[in-house]
Amino acid sequence: MIYSVNFVDMTLKLNPLAVTKYLSETNWELYPIKRNDIKIFQYKKEDLFEQVTIPLDKKLRDYKNAMYDAVCKIAYVEKKSVEQLMLYLLNPNTDILKIRLDKKEVESGNIMFDDAIQLFDNAKKLIAATALDVINPKKIHYGRINEPVRNFLSQCRFGQTEIGSYVVSVICPFVDFPKTEGYKKLNAFFDEEQYAYSLTREVINRLMTNVATIKQKIDDGNLESLANYDSPISSNFYEALSGLSMDTEDTTVEFMAEWSPTVKSNQCKYNRILITNDYYEPIRTIISKITEYTNERIETVDKIKRLEVAPISDSREYGTIERTEIVGKIIELKAAPVIDSREYGTIVIYVGDNARVKSVTVKLDREDYDKAVAAHQHGKAVKVVGDLKGQVKSVMENVIFSVVE
Repeated sequence: MIYSVNFVDMTLKLNPLAVTKYLSETNWELYPIKRNDIKIFQYKKEDLFEQVTIPLDKKLRDYKNAMYDAVCKIAYVEKKSVEQLMLYLLNPNTDILKIRLDKKEVESGNIMFDDAIQLFDNAKKLIAATALDVINPKKIHYGRINEPVRNFLSQCRFGQTEIGSYVVSVICPFVDFPKTEGYKKLNAFFDEEQYAYSLTREVINRLMTNVATIKQKIDDGNLESLANYDSPISSNFYEALSGLSMDTEDTTVEFMAEWSPTVKSNQCKYNRILITNDYYEPIRTIISKITEYTNERIETVDKIKRLEVAPISDSREYGTIERTEIVGKIIELKAAPVIDSREYGTIVIYVGDNARVKSVTVKLDREDYDKAVAAHQHGKAVKVVGDLKGQVKSVMENVIFSVVE
């Protein structure tokens, strides 16, 4: 560990029920006894036999030493370090992602300040981008992270760093897929299938699969398939990946997935993947290609919309209607709070003091609304061509929307 840790004292933070559940689900057998304040488990396999006593009452005088002795025996049987086992037992119902950074400026147990900030920041961005790809697949995610992903990230934590180049542990508790009624964290009493197909397991599965796929496709020289619009990996994922200090020579980044020992199903086949600085330029090339292809696709969609807009004749019954072009800044955004049920959004555009009207309300489909959110965030002007109705409360219909770059 980077800091001195007293594992004996740390056993007070362990939940004895979580420890017994772990043993019950990892090939340890409960040995029947009459006492209610302890449980005894045995492990038998070929020529190996071990027995551990789990104290259930923290008021027992020798609780800490007894629990620490049990942890040491369990770690020995499972060929893990005490540190590794404690990390899981302190965080039951989790998958753990570890990212190891190895470069010449990194020494055992310490790292340059800027490198640390970059590593932690992009580790978070990498998980956020993966969660966005799972919940709402897109080639480029614009604007702020949506609420379901923010809820998921709020449950994830950075564990204590480890010696070994520089290893960051990201602890990801099992979280259910977002539903319209809200967000739900899975506790120790849910069944294994709910854990196995939870949002957390899908995110870690996708992240490890993404990195493995990127490495294999680059090795094969097939960058086009990664940049293709049908590829499930977003530009945001590539941005975060390349941000893990990969631009520095002689840098190696290793991804390690430590799956919950009690949730054995629905694990992707990749547990350790290593990429080097050699992949940095190909990844940046993929990002450029995705941006280029996405812009071309947007232009094509805009042309199709332009052809589909039917002209509307003036009508006294509905007031004056005219084809108008508006350029201005967005001052208001409105849409359904739950992104999965969002089919459209409404924006209000401010068009300046000298214009005939000062603001116009425009209804946009979901794709254009997402572009409007990104434009608003970056302070960009937008252009809308459509049929303008009313003068006091102006509304524009049948619109063609674009961002002014």
